[in-house]
Amino acid sequence: MRLQSADDLFLTEVQDLYDAEKQLLRTLPRIAKTAGNGELTTALREHVEETRTQINRLEQIFEMLGKKAKSHPCLGMKGIVEEAQEILSEESTNESLHDCAIAGAARKAEHYEMAGYLSAQDTARGLGLKDAAALLAESLEEEKNMDRRLKQLSSQMLKEAQRSVAKPQANGKAKTTAKANGNGSKANGRAAKANGRGGKSTTSNTTTDHEFIRQWAEQRGAQPACVKGTGKKGDTGMIRLDFPGYSGGDSLQPIEWEEWFDRFDANQLALVYQDKTANGETSNFNKLIRREE
Repeated sequence: MRLQSADDLFLTEVQDLYDAEKQLLRTLPRIAKTAGNGELTTALREHVEETRTQINRLEQIFEMLGKKAKSHPCLGMKGIVEEAQEILSEESTNESLHDCAIAGAARKAEHYEMAGYLSAQDTARGLGLKDAAALLAESLEEEKNMDRRLKQLSSQMLKEAQRSVAKPQANGKAKTTAKANGNGSKANGRAAKANGRGGKSTTSNTTTDHEFIRQWAEQRGAQPACVKGTGKKGDTGMIRLDFPGYSGGDSLQPIEWEEWFDRFDANQLALVYQDKTANGETSNFNKLIRREE
């Protein structure tokens, strides 16, 4: 579009935001599926719904302008999304660091959108389009809140990552001690299994017990899966539990339990899980972590 007036400028800004939000709507569910941190997954999934609302607001603005809702290719967001895809394809030995990278990629998208909404809002005000400016302000505030939420989560996950790296170095006899106290991870798995059968725990437990993990997952309708594009040829890649209602597009691929547990043990993983929520409902909260964590 040739910019011949301030009206043309505003329309282009709205079209750019419209395309950026649509790109995120396609990408966020896939990113959420690869996150291991439960709070990060929840934040990203909730922002998917906010993104739908933001798209609806932009469509209202198109209607105010008497224009058809149409995207203008947003190359800036395209680059951010491509960068995020690279992060998803990389295998990390430290899940907390991987989650930090995911949060960082999401924050880049949020800041790009914040800049776009601020610019469009200023243009709308200059044109006297108060209703359009108000709609843009609502979306801008949601982007700011999401950025603050991601910042807080990033700080927490970075601390977890640093502890998991420092722990083996500070305590070289950790494996020996674990073995002496109950044969390492197997004892932890049995203890967690006992807690899981009680079904009353609202705190997080950790287990490596294959049978218990399978029962816990299948009771909630979850199936073993891997993240597409994260493994090389002949390699499973990153594993996840796929719960009904959270398909995340086509980002997950179902696999057999045997293959899932082979990867689980090869990467020395453990499952952090919760039986009940604080209000007594069945909890699907889970996270895969390194066993030394």
